[in-house]
Amino acid sequence: MHISVKADTKEITKFLLIGRKQIPYATSVALNQTAFDVRTSLQRLLPRFIDRPTKATTKSVQVQQSNKRNLVATVGFVGKGFRTTKWNKSPAEIMAKHITGGTRKPNKRAIAVPVSLKKNQYGNIPRNKITKLLSDKTKYFSGVPKGRSNAGIYERQKKGLKMLVAWEPKASYQGGRFPFRRIATNTVNKRYKKRFNAALKNALLTAK
Repeated sequence: MHISVKADTKEITKFLLIGRKQIPYATSVALNQTAFDVRTSLQRLLPRFIDRPTKATTKSVQVQQSNKRNLVATVGFVGKGFRTTKWNKSPAEIMAKHITGGTRKPNKRAIAVPVSLKKNQYGNIPRNKITKLLSDKTKYFSGVPKGRSNAGIYERQKKGLKMLVAWEPKASYQGGRFPFRRIATNTVNKRYKKRFNAALKNALLTAK
């Protein structure tokens, strides 16, 4: 998920004869500064809407800068055609579920959903935790116990079985959980004009 900020310099160029050549440069500077402002806003507000996002997800908000020949700056979560990522499932794909809604399908047979298992600081199952649990077959097992209908990972206790993880066929997300476009638009409306005026003033002062 990403958004592009594009500037139209035709109108202002008509009225500004002095320093006309500086307008594309100043516009590009303002676009890039505003794009980084948007990135900062998205990163700062992410924890307000998403419970304990990982540092990697927060850092995945990136900027593709403009130049005076291409007055378009883009900012968003990497993936789905925007920049590159080494993740099996890109941050853009993951965050799209929180921005527009949708259904998450498992990479393998099912999605592991913690029930009574202690989560890490980001609210997720700790890495390799499931492998460690299932390596102790005397205490834990995966499946559907007799008399129950829910598949999962269970712990054998003196009082009976305790479900630690549920195996779910899918997970649904309600759209609008993270107001990506609203945050970006508000930041652009608040910042761009000031950024452009300052960039143009500086360009005119330093023009040769």
